[in-house]
Amino acid sequence: MARAAAFQLLDALESGAAPVSQSLMRAKRLSRLLRDKDAQAWLDLEMKGYPSDFAFASLGSCQRYAVEGGRVLSGGNYYSQSLPRIEAESQAAKSALTLGRPADAPVHPVSGFVAANATLKVLSEVARQQVNLRSAYTTWTSLLASMCAAIHSYASDVNLALELGDVAENIFEAARRDVDVFVRSHCPAAVQQLLSIAERMRDSDAESLSAALTSCRRLLASVADAVFPPSDEKYVDGKSRRRKVGPDEYKNRLLAYVEQTVTSSGSRTILSTNIKHLAARLDAVYEKACKGVHVDVSIDEARLAVIGTYLLVAEVARVTADGLPSPSTQAAQESDDDVTDEGEG
Repeated sequence: MARAAAFQLLDALESGAAPVSQSLMRAKRLSRLLRDKDAQAWLDLEMKGYPSDFAFASLGSCQRYAVEGGRVLSGGNYYSQSLPRIEAESQAAKSALTLGRPADAPVHPVSGFVAANATLKVLSEVARQQVNLRSAYTTWTSLLASMCAAIHSYASDVNLALELGDVAENIFEAARRDVDVFVRSHCPAAVQQLLSIAERMRDSDAESLSAALTSCRRLLASVADAVFPPSDEKYVDGKSRRRKVGPDEYKNRLLAYVEQTVTSSGSRTILSTNIKHLAARLDAVYEKACKGVHVDVSIDEARLAVIGTYLLVAEVARVTADGLPSPSTQAAQESDDDVTDEGEG
């Protein structure tokens, strides 16, 4: 519905057939469908007019449309007229110019002059008013066009955001299918962690967000258990470093799995880096929670961590679905005297 509303608005603005009030109503409907509060406030003011001493910063993300449309002047001044009023002023000036005399400004007879001087006086006054009228017409018409262009920019930006949203939705839908298959086939224990994450994110309070990130850590641990079971024997990576791969070292086990299954060195590096960064964030929250220390986690930070966790699980699921054998933990091939023990590294 939002996409259809955006296309209708763009068509109306580009054809110029509909009055600006109708385009504003379409734009307001679009903002309502998107629950865009900034746009609703901005478009309501465009419909009704701006109050005195208005702070355009209050328009938030839509402030730039008012500025780009030419409503805001230098020195803190601005046009307070509504957009329909601006359109009416433009049309009135155009009609007056077409008639060849100023609207609502009749020429009064001039007495005390000879006929010739009186005629010149009248013509001079008419010419002056025509110049003023032409200037007013130019001002109102230009402002109307630039403000309509600003609304057009808003509709175009919305349409682009919706298109990008479709792309993101398709990406996450594909990731969701991969995760569903992986969890069902290899890691049924992860179902409870996924449900817990969803419940905590819905609560949105600080404690629940912290708990959501802790559940993300447990989810990765369950995934590590499925693809690289814990072992008392240390894993020797490609750089001959010995790493612990016990029950608590889920990060090392995921890194070992990636190293043994991903053939592309570029993809392996990117995925390993993502694992390290995500694990560091989740471990920091987990360690503080275990110590009873309050953890301030914003909703944006939690959302990014959850998305990162889900996409990481989807990547592991994709690697597993490629038919590559899931590696079992390997015993150390070099003695402790030959290689330095670096713990989790």
